[in-house]
Amino acid sequence: MHKLRLTLNSNQRFLLRNVSIIVLGLFINQLLQTVGSIVLARVLNDPSQFGEINLLLQIFGMVTLFLNVGFNAALVYGFSTDRQEAVRNKFRLAMVGSVFFGIVISVILSALSPFLAHTYQLPSLKGALIISSLMLVFNSVINVGVASFSGNRDFGTQAFFMVITTIFSTMGMVLGVLVPIGHHFLWGVAFWMGVGSVLTALCICWKAEKVHHPKWLGAVTMDPMRDMLKYGVPLWAGNIAKAFQQPFLVMVVGASSVVAVGHLANAFRITGFIGIVTWAFMIVTFPFVAESSRDLEESRRRGTLCVRYNNIILYPLTLAICLYPDEINGFLFGLSYTTGDSGMYIRLLALGVFFSSVGRLGGNILAGMGKTRANFWVMIVAGIFVIAIVPFVAASSPVLAVWIYTGGWAVSAISMIWFFFVEGFPLHWWKAYGEPLIPTLAMGAFMEIGRFTGPLYVWFIIAGVASLILLTYLIENDWLHQRKPVVQWSSAERDEQGKFHNG
Repeated sequence: MHKLRLTLNSNQRFLLRNVSIIVLGLFINQLLQTVGSIVLARVLNDPSQFGEINLLLQIFGMVTLFLNVGFNAALVYGFSTDRQEAVRNKFRLAMVGSVFFGIVISVILSALSPFLAHTYQLPSLKGALIISSLMLVFNSVINVGVASFSGNRDFGTQAFFMVITTIFSTMGMVLGVLVPIGHHFLWGVAFWMGVGSVLTALCICWKAEKVHHPKWLGAVTMDPMRDMLKYGVPLWAGNIAKAFQQPFLVMVVGASSVVAVGHLANAFRITGFIGIVTWAFMIVTFPFVAESSRDLEESRRRGTLCVRYNNIILYPLTLAICLYPDEINGFLFGLSYTTGDSGMYIRLLALGVFFSSVGRLGGNILAGMGKTRANFWVMIVAGIFVIAIVPFVAASSPVLAVWIYTGGWAVSAISMIWFFFVEGFPLHWWKAYGEPLIPTLAMGAFMEIGRFTGPLYVWFIIAGVASLILLTYLIENDWLHQRKPVVQWSSAERDEQGKFHNG
């Protein structure tokens, strides 16, 4: 009997294994944060105090977006393309630059703390933010350490420290309530989370010394640091632009409809789980493509492979959410939260996750090739619609505001594809986006037809899932047999391919 078995090559095994590791790490992080919030809520038993702590965490989370100023991205690229130079110089330069900007941002946050405390009418927030500002320096150190393991393609260690960071911060949050500083539980939360950051920074520096043996002491020269900033700042700025869109949308919609904010929050929680897929691929893709950046065709194959496998997973998850938004929402949050608008929010945000994956993953592929401007401009394209239009329509139609949010991501996806051609690095589009869609369309057809079959509906759902699995196997097996072996380039040929990298 013929066995259905796929024989994966080394690139596919590497990609799937490490994406699985990162997905597991991200899932554990989400779980730890959720459990920490549940414990905190039960210990406090006070919605007002619970909200104050979450306000502190939200402010701190937004501030941490500004850390490192692109040095960590430049270090990932440095380790992937020239490990010896990264160990000898770039690790030290990234650490010095990140700590410097961490101190600057700490001073700015401390200076703004009286204003923020007055704005939110929460006096204890001032001291808590000043204490929290000290954490920023250690968080900068943590980010550099994690970047070194990512660039070295040691994703197991990276995921481990991601989880360790979350464990220490969650424990610090709970300890801050159980063991407050004086009578200010906000101060306690800030202090104990700071202790967690110090411990994590010490652990990751010890691990970096053990694995990389970097040159900690040495000259700090401006030219290499400027080169690192030139590479990393567009990625850093693009990430900030992306991160501000979601809270901005919620803030504007919330000014006119608290009910809509509740529906949006639930929709973001539901669709956030499928966003983990692209997030994991982004983390692995960057160094995976950068490693082969001087071999143009191999890099194109790797980039196509990353997008293809991301879509093989993301397409059916997105379709399932779009087909059954009310069922999912009702199961998770209760039938009272299920309305016509709530279903539309979930569908639109699920599509937004997919459209955003084009720019987010594409930006990391081009960053792996040394091209970072696309990441910045694609995120600006996505955000400009939200900032320019949403404030004027949110009050009259929150649903239209979310349509605009999703439309911005759709336009950004088109602009990302355009950037691939501008940078002279088009992917194998049919393999990346076309073929993975076939199994999902078959699954969707079975499920939609099943709606009209009454008691046979469940069998059509089973048939849809079976068709998804079978067709995915068939197209993947066919693609494997069509793949050509990896070309071994001579030194002269690599130099020729390197013209793209240096250009």
